[in-house]
Formats: sequence, structure tokens, C-alpha cells
Amino acid sequence: MDECTTLVTGTKRALQGAVATARALVFEMGSTTPWLVAKYQDLRYVITDRVVSGAPVWAAEDGEQFMYRARNGQMLIGIEANCAAGEAVGWIYNNVRNPEVLAPTQLLSNKWMSCQSTTLGPQFTSAPARYPGGPEGAEGAWVNIPNMRINVWHGLDDAEPAMAAALQHLAALTGNV
Repeated sequence: MDECTTLVTGTKRALQGAVATARALVFEMGSTTPWLVAKYQDLRYVITDRVVSGAPVWAAEDGEQFMYRARNGQMLIGIEANCAAGEAVGWIYNNVRNPEVLAPTQLLSNKWMSCQSTTLGPQFTSAPARYPGGPEGAEGAWVNIPNMRINVWHGLDDAEPAMAAALQHLAALTGNV
């Protein structure tokens, strides 16, 4: 069975995941206001063939950072070792813990948090509120990143034949034909 056939004949959950991830194969992420240090601002991520905690993994073009879902359900950006172990230890994370969310484009943009090392100094110091903790095992304070955005650079649109077939099949499964 080829990839397209699997996409079209999968379960509702598999189809939802395939559609979400196919729309965000390559994306760039950063704050629309000066907030993140240069290393993390406008960093481009590319989908990999890996899955951690039931969700795909994206690798940053710098080769150092990975976006993945930790075992605690949070999507975060961290190093390869923590990604491989599914650990909730990283530099930036999203507060949403929803097993239905499989791609970063599905996450609420106002729920991203950054730590002191990923935030510009003046912004971190003057942030309206600091939250202790963060992902499991993380130390220090976290601040909300205002206006986080994700720009998709490459993904399949709804008119692509495999995507169109998957959407039709998904609509049939949910009764929205």
C-alpha cells in the first residue's frame, strides 16, 4: 500500500494527523514583536520521519533544536536527547496539552512560553508576569511570548490530490459529506 492509499484509508485520528502535518512540512516560527534572541527568532523547522509521544518531530535547520510533543503532552523546542526521550525539558514550550493537536500550526499562538536564555534581556525583565517552573524538570522563570507566529513555507494545500482525497474521506468519517 503506498503513502497516498494509507492516507486515504486511515482512521479518523490518523487522517486528522496526516492532514495537520502535511500542511506544515516546513515552517518558520518567531515572535512578531522583538522578543526572542536571534538564535530562536525566525528559525526554520523541517518535518522528520520521527514520531515522539504520538506526534511528528520537526528539526530546526540549525540542527540543534527539535520541536516535539513531550510525554506530558506539551509541544516544545529542545535538544535532540530530550526529544528522543520525550522529556518535557526545553527552551520554548506551548501550554496547550491536547492529544488532538499534532502540528504546531494547530496550537494557540498566545500560549507559547520562553525562558530567560531564549528571551531578549529587556523583554524578559519587563515581562508582565513570570511563571515559575515550566515543563517538568525545567528551572527558572518563564514568560509568555507575545504574538508568536508560524509561517508555513512548504505544505500540501487542500487541492493537492492526496490531500483532497484525505479531506473527503475525513468528511465522510465525521458525517460532513
